[in-house]
Parts: sequence; structure tokens; C-alpha cells
Amino acid sequence: MANRSGTKQERRRSKAEAEAETRRVQQRRNLAYTLGGFALLAVVVIVVLTMETNGGDGVGPSAPGEVTVEGPPRDALLGAGESVPAFTAPEIGGGTLSWDEQYAGNKAVLALWASWCSHCQAELPVLDRVMDSTPQVAFVTIVTSIGQQPGPSPDGFMEDNGLEFPVAVDDENGTLASAYGLQVFPTLYFVNSDGTVAQVMTGEVDEATLRAGIGSLS
Repeated sequence: MANRSGTKQERRRSKAEAEAETRRVQQRRNLAYTLGGFALLAVVVIVVLTMETNGGDGVGPSAPGEVTVEGPPRDALLGAGESVPAFTAPEIGGGTLSWDEQYAGNKAVLALWASWCSHCQAELPVLDRVMDSTPQVAFVTIVTSIGQQPGPSPDGFMEDNGLEFPVAVDDENGTLASAYGLQVFPTLYFVNSDGTVAQVMTGEVDEATLRAGIGSLS
């Protein structure tokens, strides 16, 4: 009887241990599923935030061959008295911008910018307001270095700030930026009606300085 009783107790103990082990396995599985769910959620959040930071599927660089410009790449900015290179490039919103066809012979302000540049983001709305008050002077811009730093897409930035000025879209090689000797964002060229540079301004400038530059045009 003692032997049978001991065997019975061993069977009960073994059964209890097996059930306990089964519970532990199930708990580990549940924990793994929970952690996996959190990991998946974290990946989704990161992807969404990255898309928002980089502008999602907004305007990208122009395709090879879509941008043309007169003159070779430059190692330095154009200086006062030099002629601005004529160019053609796709425009945000559709169509093509052509310097010769649309701006030659007019006083103009030409701004080169990047949508991720904080100084460009601060200056462009001010510049747009100033240019609206001086309709006798043409205003055109070139967006370049698209997607090279985290930030909004060019069209996303324009839409968010209610901006509608013309924007030529540079290509991935920075063909326009190179032809204009771009060194700093933003860069503004104040162009006389004969196509020569009156002044160059780099970095973020205030409204009074912008108006003075416009007033210097002939």
C-alpha cells in the first residue's frame, strides 16, 4: 500500500508540474505576442513620422534632362554686373518655367532655396509678402537639394504657408544650383531689366533689407 500510495503521489506531483510548465509556456507566448505587437506599432509610428518629416510623397527632384541652363557650373556666386544664366525647368504645379520667355527684360528677384532650410522657411513668406506689394518686379524661385535633409516637401511647404509664387524644380544633380554658384541657403539675386545682377543676398534677411534690394533695381 505504501508503494502504491507513493506512486499515486508522484503521479499527482508530475501532473501538477506539467500543468505549471504549460502555464509558464503560455505566459511566455502571450508576453512575446504583446511585445511583438508593441514593436510593430513602434515601426508603424516611426514610418509615419518619417514620411511626415520628409514630406511623404511630395514633389521630388526633376528627372534627368528636364532641366537646362546656359553656362557651366560655378564655384562661386554670381557677382554684381554679371548676367544671370537663362534656364528652363519643370514648375511646381505643372508646366515649365523659362527665364528667357517669362522674365528676360524685366526687373526680377530670383530666390534659391531648399524646403528643409529653416532660414528659407522663415524668409520666403516675408519675401512673398514684399513681392506682392511690388508687382512691377517679377518674382521667381528655384528649389534645389530636394530631400537631402529631413523636412517638408517643396509643395508641402508651399501649401502649408499659402504660397503661390513660381517655383522651378532643380534636378538631383543640382544643375541650376551649380550654374548659379549656390553656396548658402537662401540666396537671393536682384536682377536688373538688362539681365545683370544688381545685388546678391545670402542667408535670412529682414523685410527692410529686402525692400532696399528691390529699390536698387534699374
